[in-house]
Amino acid sequence: MKEITRELEAVEPSGVMVDLLLGVDVESLTDDQKLTLLILTRKAMAALHYVELSLVRGIEDTAEIAMAIHEPEQSVVRQKEYSDVLDRLPRCAELLRRGEIDARRLKTVDDRVVHLTDPALISQVDEALADVAPGLTRTQLARRATKAVAEADPLGYDQRRLKAREDRRVEFTPLPDGMAQLSIILPAIDARQAYDLLTQDVRALLKDDRTTDQKRADAFLDRFLGYGVDRTVQVHVTIPVETLIGLTEDPALLDGYGPIAADSARELAMHGPWAGLLLDEYRHACAIGTHTYRPNAQTRTFSILRDGGTCTAPGCTTPIQELDHTIPWPIGKTTATQLKGYCAHHHHLKHRDYTATLDEDGTLHWHTPQGRHYTTTPHQY
Repeated sequence: MKEITRELEAVEPSGVMVDLLLGVDVESLTDDQKLTLLILTRKAMAALHYVELSLVRGIEDTAEIAMAIHEPEQSVVRQKEYSDVLDRLPRCAELLRRGEIDARRLKTVDDRVVHLTDPALISQVDEALADVAPGLTRTQLARRATKAVAEADPLGYDQRRLKAREDRRVEFTPLPDGMAQLSIILPAIDARQAYDLLTQDVRALLKDDRTTDQKRADAFLDRFLGYGVDRTVQVHVTIPVETLIGLTEDPALLDGYGPIAADSARELAMHGPWAGLLLDEYRHACAIGTHTYRPNAQTRTFSILRDGGTCTAPGCTTPIQELDHTIPWPIGKTTATQLKGYCAHHHHLKHRDYTATLDEDGTLHWHTPQGRHYTTTPHQY
């Protein structure tokens, strides 16, 4: 059997790779070797999905396909229609063939270009994402793709936002064991405000054996039934000054969601307080310093904005829940550059057996128990 080392993780998918995966004795491997083979498995699955799309595209008779693979013909028709993505997004599709992105991430990009009618604009988005997509999670790629579409077609993006607003609705879905799901689709800013309001309600509750999700569900029901407490919530929207004054239609950034249309951000800016955020030459948020251990409100706000509102652990897109000194205080100062934002889970990991170090330019280096190294960089506005 071929020796299993990390060098294999850089190899393109092949029949040899599939043979290795099918012939391995998983129980005989070290944890690091298992992680390497997990990476190879995902690469092989992505490449095989590319082959599947190519085959479906090349066979005209959808009834024949449906009978052969035991799928409803309508499902095959939809897959055949989707297989055009290989021509629509050739550079991202090539990443799928090489196993650098998976099928879900390719579909995520395609879902965001589907309403672009000009092939040149779709190509522009494809080019913009091809170099960054392999290093992004599906959620991160969705946000980057939304921004790329908005930049490629800013006026069309706002028109699509207005049309999508017509799809707001509440849906009821029965679930097993006496439960049901009530879901609501709202404009992003409204939904974010509602979610943050419920989160504030949860924080005001006494500690008990309920989970945060259970408390948030109970808080929603209390509010819906009229038992809620009056509260004020803030949502952070970062909008370029050129967009604010109408010179461009570049999208703004809604904390915890991602890019939103310029008109939405301008409307919000007209009705709420706002403050300037200075950027350095790398378009990273500048810091405001203090010599105390606990950050004041302004430093906390700038720290969160510097990180784009999301946890700075590699691949995490959870909104920031806690701030932590990268270099322990008092050696590490309480500044927006030294304070990094994390979700509760990754904050605890950092103080357990994971380590994080910080470069002067804000690049954060994570080192895992398996000796692997990952980096994240400050959010670029």
